[in-house]
Formats: sequence, C-alpha cells, structure tokens
Amino acid sequence: MAKKSNIFSRVRLVCRRSSPLTKCVVLTAVVLSIIALLTLRGAILDAKEKEAELRNEAAALEQENKSLLERIAELGTVQSIKDLAGKLLGLVDPDTVIFLPEE
Repeated sequence: MAKKSNIFSRVRLVCRRSSPLTKCVVLTAVVLSIIALLTLRGAILDAKEKEAELRNEAAALEQENKSLLERIAELGTVQSIKDLAGKLLGLVDPDTVIFLPEE
C-alpha cells in the first residue's frame, strides 16, 4: 500500500520576528481603520436621521397637497364663489334680506 501524500506535509512554516517599524505600520493602519469606521458610522446615523426628517416632511407636504387639491375642486362651485364674494367684497345674493342692528 502506498502512503497517501498530504499537500501540507511538504509545506514548512517559518515564523520570523517582525521589525518594530512593521509593527508600528500595522498598528497605525489598524487605528486609522477603526477611526474611519467610527466616522462612517456617525455619517450613516446622521443620514438616517436626515432621511427620517425628509420622509416626515414629504408626508406633511403630500397631506397639504391633498388639502389644496380639495380646496381647488371646491373653488369652482357656485356656493364657494358666493362665499368669497360675501367675505372679500361684502356682496350678498339679491334675494337675501339683511337686518342691521340700530345704533
């Protein structure tokens, strides 16, 4: 029987001590990466808050648009024209009787 050859049996692992400069570079890279991640996290949280504010504002504007569209639809009616003429110009329907209090 032939002995099975394992690919790892031919690999030799050599560990060397790294220089202080290499350790310093790696540590600096790790610290800068952590700072960048924290900064990005803050930016993401700010963006989510802004998104929520904008969604609320959009909902309020949609409601206002709906209200304005309903008002526009009402403005074309005879009754609304009479109401505006009465409020803005002081006009009344010719068949209307007005009682004014004595002074």
